[in-house]
Amino acid sequence: MYESVSRLEHLRSVRAWLLWQLRRTDATIAELERQEVMATRAARALPPPPRGWKLAMRRAGDGRATPDAVHTGDCGMAGKNTKPLAREQALRALTEDGVTACPYCRPDTDLGVL
Repeated sequence: MYESVSRLEHLRSVRAWLLWQLRRTDATIAELERQEVMATRAARALPPPPRGWKLAMRRAGDGRATPDAVHTGDCGMAGKNTKPLAREQALRALTEDGVTACPYCRPDTDLGVL
């Protein structure tokens, strides 16, 4: 059957296939360029929020909660029983109140406590 197809018809078929491939390639390039523009816009959108700090609380046997450690806002070692702290509160807890700093996230380093 291949022999019955002329060389000209064969080349026209190849050309049609190549044009189809070229349209697919152009569409893929346009989509990747659109994604790149969107990623660039997202990167410029807003700076990340300030890190923040939180105070992990330890429950005593009588139901009272006592301060356990100061953590950075994104520390996963803080547990569920925490309360958010402002910078000044975190500094006071570490320097004046004697609360320990988390050894993993090291909030004392971020706060400049030596």
